[in-house]
Amino acid sequence: MYREITRIIPHRYPMVMIDGYKRINDDSALSEKTFFANDYGCCNGTVLDSILIECLAQTAAAHHGYKTLQDKNQKPTMGMLVSVDVFHFFHPVPEDARISIFIEKTDQIGPFNIMKGEIDINGKLVANGQIKIYNPENEPG
Repeated sequence: MYREITRIIPHRYPMVMIDGYKRINDDSALSEKTFFANDYGCCNGTVLDSILIECLAQTAAAHHGYKTLQDKNQKPTMGMLVSVDVFHFFHPVPEDARISIFIEKTDQIGPFNIMKGEIDINGKLVANGQIKIYNPENEPG
């Protein structure tokens, strides 16, 4: 697992919501995170739902950052989460649980990437949804 995550995403402590990535392909990525009791985003023994969405967004950022470094040998540009189109939460995520975060780019409309994502614990789906990421590098013109 790649642990120098801050080389490829702009987030810094305490806002880093992925520990590292396990796999990055052309249009998908898989990362992992373990939240502990005092981590940002933990409350009353569980991880907040909004933080799980941020985990997907940061996995998308890691995908973009890695691909930029590999393909163009440049520093990754900033992007941002602009919408959460659909999201479902099936089970709470307890602190100390190791989650797997999978994202896949399903479409691109100009500077916007549409990503679907899933979060699981040991193969048990805990959340899934679709997010939209703005990447100015893809801006026409």
